[in-house]
Amino acid sequence: MYYETLADELLHIRTNLLRVPAHQKLSNMLRGELFVLNYLHDHDTIVHPKDLSENLSVSTARIASLLKHMEEKNLIVREPDSEDSRQIIVHLTSDGEHVIQKCKEEVLYYLARTLESLGPDDAREYIRIQKKIYCNYIEK
Repeated sequence: MYYETLADELLHIRTNLLRVPAHQKLSNMLRGELFVLNYLHDHDTIVHPKDLSENLSVSTARIASLLKHMEEKNLIVREPDSEDSRQIIVHLTSDGEHVIQKCKEEVLYYLARTLESLGPDDAREYIRIQKKIYCNYIEK
């Protein structure tokens, strides 16, 4: 019963966080075009649309549509895989690199201010708990 009450409180807090600008910026970076740009930025290897689909947990059709729009905006390029011409490789353009760099800087600024407002001990404790939650999920 105790954990259900805490879960209800956490749900309320998480819902209210959706109105906080710093949280909104982080949330935006973890989905859609910004997620793809960030994934491509962080994975300097060969990236296929299937990789994006699996990591975004969305259909390959949704990824294809997303990539089409991103290519039209000159954020990414798609080209045949030199090892398997049936496959497509996705790369960031310099525009895409600029967009994700700017977004990451902004998100990191807001997150640093949030952690700073907690103070050093609470900030470390918050990160420790977040890591523990993440590890509990990936171990299952």
